[in-house]
This record gives sequence, structure tokens and C-alpha cells, in this order.
Amino acid sequence: MALDIDGFAVLRSIATHPSIFSDVAAEVSKTARTLVTKQIASKGSTLKSLRDVRKALGGDAFNLMLDGVPDPKIKSVVTKLDKHHPELKTSNPQWRRRHLSALMDGSVEPTAKPKAAPKAKAAKKKTATAKLTPAKDKEPTKAGASSAAAPPADAPPAKPKPKKPAAKPAAATQQTSQVK
Repeated sequence: MALDIDGFAVLRSIATHPSIFSDVAAEVSKTARTLVTKQIASKGSTLKSLRDVRKALGGDAFNLMLDGVPDPKIKSVVTKLDKHHPELKTSNPQWRRRHLSALMDGSVEPTAKPKAAPKAKAAKKKTATAKLTPAKDKEPTKAGASSAAAPPADAPPAKPKPKKPAAKPAAATQQTSQVK
């Protein structure tokens, strides 16, 4: 059974002796970028933890690493860290990348959750009150009839509509035409 190694200790040794590991220098850079990208995009990352990563790497190194992170991962991280920002839905990848960098260096803080519009609650209260209190100027109407269709009390009675003559059945029409 293989024993687990301390990866951090190995990476620290590689970093302190770069001349010994010169043949794998490109692989070290690629691995470092991969590790930082995974840390940035991890589900457990918070604004504080990502600011700590930036502090540990240094601003310039972190920004270089951030440039290599794919746009969909940047969008995911920005959405997680600043989901209430008003420009987030219409933003482009460059804006999201700049905004994430600003969040990491502390020059911008996440947008607070907007409060619900009080007008909507007031409108609901008005409609609820209107339903509970009957209108004084309206007379009660029969079920299914609207007050707009009822004629005013002082109007003359409406004339009945003329009835259309009933259509003769097709068979009766044919018999009449044959008799003539």
C-alpha cells in the first residue's frame, strides 16, 4: 500500500530548488495555474478565502493567474460572490473579470441584497381593503351580470330586438321547389 505524500512539502522543495527541476519548469507552471484555478472556482471558496489566496500569491501573480481562468468559471465565481449586482445580468466577460479582480483586491465590496419595493406591498393592501369594503355608489347586481351592462334607472325601456325568421329545414325547401 502506497503512503500519501505531503504535496505542499514537495511543491515547496521544488520551488526552493528550481535549477534542479529545470526540465519540468513548464509543467510546474501549468500545475500551479491549475491548482489556483481550481481553488478560485471551488464551491467552498468565499470572498475572504479568495482574498487570502490573492494575498498569499501576491497581486501581480494572482492577476496573471486570473487572466488564465476561463470565462464561464469567472462568471460562476462573480455570480456567487456578488449575485445582487445590478450590472451582472447584462455584463460581458471583460467586465466580470475586472469586477472579480476588484472584489479580490478589496477596492469593491459585494452589492447588498436590494430591499423589496414597498409600493408592491402597499398596492396589495389597497386591493385587499377594496375587496373587504363594498363600494357605496354601486348597486348589487345579479350573479354574472355586470354593472356596466345595466341601464340607468331613469332611462326609457329598451326596445326588444326583432327576431329573425327561423330557417326552413333543407328537406322542406327541396319539396317546395319540386312542387312548383
